Amino acid sequence: MDDEVHIASFIVHHRSDALAAIEHLVAETPGAEIAARDAGRCILLHECGGTRELLACMDAVQATPGVVGVSLVYHHAEPRSALGDIVQPSAEQGSRL
Repeated sequence: MDDEVHIASFIVHHRSDALAAIEHLVAETPGAEIAARDAGRCILLHECGGTRELLACMDAVQATPGVVGVSLVYHHAEPRSALGDIVQPSAEQGSRL
């Protein structure tokens, strides 16, 4: 089976005093980053090798004191070998670009 890449984003609702702990957790998690933040929520991006890694990250964030909820917003998976493929728009798509 081909190695996969999973790319996901999720929104984290939290108390304002939890942001530092979330930032620390994300800094220690390979493939994770905070894309946007404010006092009560942040958007995390995570690129990893599988669903288990993604769920482990979400669980760790949810277990952080002060986190109210974690919601998956987007998830995409594809074979790692496909990442280098050049995507050509179809004729229909090309007319809209």
